[in-house]
Amino acid sequence: MSRYAVNKVLWEIARNDDKAAVYMATPEAFLADYSLSEEEHRQLLERDFASMFAAGAHPFLLFTFRIKISGGFSFPMMVEHVRVLSTIEPPLDIST
Repeated sequence: MSRYAVNKVLWEIARNDDKAAVYMATPEAFLADYSLSEEEHRQLLERDFASMFAAGAHPFLLFTFRIKISGGFSFPMMVEHVRVLSTIEPPLDIST
């Protein structure tokens, strides 16, 4: 996994409303601008948080990405996020 590329996508969507809007409206077109493997592309299209986490996506970036695409923070969203990730053994190295 190119953790840098995935983490960059997560960060840009979480921090930029315009990019988040493009991703939400046309994820295929948005992701075409990034050097992602087929698996990374699939994970981001399907919003497969567990697979991204297991592959080494930074947990903070993954959470802020989820907040953005969920329309903002909520306790139910946070509980679901933790539930999904709690079944995954985190990678030992979460550096980019």
